[in-house]
Amino acid sequence: QIRAQDQSAAPSQTAKHRTMDPLQVKCKPRVNGSLMQRYKGQPVILVGKVEDYDQDQNVAIVNTSDGLICHVALTPNPRLANITEFYGIVDAEGKKLTEVSRVDLNDDFDFGTYDQMINLCHTQFRPLFFDQ
Repeated sequence: QIRAQDQSAAPSQTAKHRTMDPLQVKCKPRVNGSLMQRYKGQPVILVGKVEDYDQDQNVAIVNTSDGLICHVALTPNPRLANITEFYGIVDAEGKKLTEVSRVDLNDDFDFGTYDQMINLCHTQFRPLFFDQ
């Protein structure tokens, strides 16, 4: 049924639809500090509390949902929220994230519940979140 709609659409609409199709977008895994090791050189999503900021190197020191410390090399952006969701690439050692973008979160973010969700996504419910 979707194909029939795509074929009847104008060519420019079809191309636009294909590039924006959420079913075709490869999702980035959500990780905590200890799971970063599994994703060396890959894009991930990391949520953390910004504990410190090194202005000279433009690096945030972040406490992850499982209580580990991670360094995030930031993009040029003068604003940095206390609780932040970082989209980035894990370095070759699995300890540092190079930010691509970020989203500010509320200060009442529940890290305990979030970390439970992260662990369930990578274990018991893995088939729901990852390609086999």
